[in-house]
Amino acid sequence: MLFRRAPLIILLSMLVPTQVKASIELTDNINLSGFGSTAISKSDNRTPLFISREITDEVCYDCDTIFGLQLDVDIFEGFTASGQVVKRTQDKWSDPELEWAYLSYEYDDFEFRAGRLRLPLFLVSEYYYVGQAYPWARPPQEVYDSILGFTSYDGLSVAWNLELSDGLLLTVSPYYGFERVNKVDLGVVALEFDTDYMAGIYVDLVGFNYRIHSGFMQAKYQQRPSPIVEKLDVYTFGGEYSYDSWQWMAEIEIDRIQTNWYASIIYAFDAFSPYFTYSESHQSRKSKAGTLGLRYDATSSISLNLEYQMIFSTEEGNRGQFVTSPLVYGESSDVDLVTLSVNFVF
Repeated sequence: MLFRRAPLIILLSMLVPTQVKASIELTDNINLSGFGSTAISKSDNRTPLFISREITDEVCYDCDTIFGLQLDVDIFEGFTASGQVVKRTQDKWSDPELEWAYLSYEYDDFEFRAGRLRLPLFLVSEYYYVGQAYPWARPPQEVYDSILGFTSYDGLSVAWNLELSDGLLLTVSPYYGFERVNKVDLGVVALEFDTDYMAGIYVDLVGFNYRIHSGFMQAKYQQRPSPIVEKLDVYTFGGEYSYDSWQWMAEIEIDRIQTNWYASIIYAFDAFSPYFTYSESHQSRKSKAGTLGLRYDATSSISLNLEYQMIFSTEEGNRGQFVTSPLVYGESSDVDLVTLSVNFVF
């Protein structure tokens, strides 16, 4: 099982974009890799559930469908290029998204990147769309939907990778994103955010069997058509720890309008990994949820997840994890969700 059996520091190196293990070597310096996920999902509520997925009480065969291709090129010593095109859950097959496309240069303990880059706010941000790389059918939406599903920015970053000891690596990485228009659909409502800039920093501390991740991002934006300019500061903190067959993961996201967190425990035996996740959202979204799941690793590159999730609203009519208030549909604020998913990499 990829996410448990490998020591964590080795796992992280396997998951960074230029070192995808399951890849096709086109030439000595060009590698093509891919990944995907799909699922059968059904809730017991007519109100669309989860941003960009919109799962309802009708069986859905494509609400969680993701497919991506990644091309990595070693240009010459120290210089690399990487591009990733993803058909996300909200995209049509004919209109995928360029998720990242950047040039990278490594010098001593530093790595410089320029182009379209992944927002490094959360533990699994770097491989958010690679379902094979994390234990759940989908990352806990309380945290990972907290910034409306935005996952990338256009700009610059520098990472300082400092080996503190033989088994301890520290990464400090500031970044800056230039002006960009971000769009998101909340049911029948289309939102547009004209972002003037995004600036932030993340710090990673990685040991042999644990990882601690903290992040900060500030964004200055206008929500069209409003002329009001706003600033949003986002703080994140998370960690994961493995011991024998056990793995624990937890994260929290805080900004001025909400606080979201989850804690997850996973136990692995043979090819099976049962897990349980508890999560909460407060302030603008108010909900509590429990998820019971089972992951089965058919091979090192194919896995299946079966999940049962219960989400309870702590305030009648509050949006919670829905895309709109359930009162619009005359429905309860509580929902149960069943998911059977399959993930793969190549």
